Amino acid sequence: MAAIKPFRGIIYNQEKIEDLAKVMTPPYDVISPLEQKLYYQSHPYNVIRLILGLDFPQDNEKENKYTRAHQFFREWLSNGILKKEKDPAIYVYEKEYSLKERGGRRKGFLALMKLEKFGSGVIFPHEQTFPKPGTDRLRLLESCRANFNPIFCLYSDSLHLIDQYLEEKEAILELKDFEGVKHAVGRISNKDTIRMICRGMEDKKIFLADGHHLYLTALKFRDAEQKRSLSSERSEDFLLIYFLNMETDAVTILPVHRVIGGLTPEQVSKLRSKIPDFFQIEVLNFNSNTEAVQRKEMLERIDNTQDSATFGMYCGENKYYLLKLKDKRRFPAEKINTAVLDAVLRKILKKNQLEKGREIDFIKDETEAVELIRAGKYQIAFFLKSLSLKEVRETSLAGKILPPKSTYFYPKPLSGLVMRDLEDRIYSP
Repeated sequence: MAAIKPFRGIIYNQEKIEDLAKVMTPPYDVISPLEQKLYYQSHPYNVIRLILGLDFPQDNEKENKYTRAHQFFREWLSNGILKKEKDPAIYVYEKEYSLKERGGRRKGFLALMKLEKFGSGVIFPHEQTFPKPGTDRLRLLESCRANFNPIFCLYSDSLHLIDQYLEEKEAILELKDFEGVKHAVGRISNKDTIRMICRGMEDKKIFLADGHHLYLTALKFRDAEQKRSLSSERSEDFLLIYFLNMETDAVTILPVHRVIGGLTPEQVSKLRSKIPDFFQIEVLNFNSNTEAVQRKEMLERIDNTQDSATFGMYCGENKYYLLKLKDKRRFPAEKINTAVLDAVLRKILKKNQLEKGREIDFIKDETEAVELIRAGKYQIAFFLKSLSLKEVRETSLAGKILPPKSTYFYPKPLSGLVMRDLEDRIYSP
């Protein structure tokens, strides 16, 4: 059973912060080192100081980015930069955005959910995680005892019963972020409405869309705290989540392309020579005048194909490649494109997993992927078709786990929009 609870949200004090856009950021895992510095410079109270602090040469166990995040958070609360809501509430979170000349609107809600282990029949993940970010997030959670941004989950409500309750909100803030996405938050504090939302969510299956690292971190933190306390219901048992009804047609999933690097000349040669063993190959030659046209052609054909096991490839020459898997029977268990490509790379390179940041990275923008190859930072780029919501849902329900970064749900929930203090008790509706 999905146990949902209201909470006393923490928001920026608009009497002291006039431009909320200057203190918000995307989630930590999509922020580049350059963007991290820019957010630091944008405002002295930017949430970047909490979610992704800078490292300094003199840092040690007693003074580091995690202890500084704790100090900033508690100081901002005490001096009124951040303010804690008086009463527990469920928060309606709306977004308005455009993508490739198409508009989108999304309305979900923020609440706490009791943590359940994967396999419990309540929460369903769909992709693997890398170990390093989990360690980093655990140290931050241990130091600050707060959720600075929600993880993103989906549920199915074909009758839109819960969506109707979300109309009973009281507006409290809105802003437009650096990408032009409009964010608006409203408050539902009526106890009867909160009770109906919580009851309506009890029988729902919850699909983990974004935030696998944060969820696993919260489980580790809960288990560690459980050994120290025997109380029946503790704040560590609950996590801040953004819930969205997947039946609203407001779920946008972008493709996540792969760039491969850190290979020896022999490994690059081997990879390129073995690709024809697995794929039918079509070459799209180009010159400086036709490059954009051929790239668009490649991407459109990948996007429009009915066969998800079709990829694009770029190796730095004046040509793009279209790759179509020859024989699906070679990978009978792999039905999703990211899993197919992962299996091919494992077979060719004889590695179970490539090292993130050196041998592989994940790029949502195809132009950036091409530029990384041309700059020599990586050696080969693979372009993928985005997964469908149906593929994500079926994979999750089947108990299968896809390779890391198989999906990019857009737009991301903002960090710092509504936060939660684990020092607060749990409120029952």
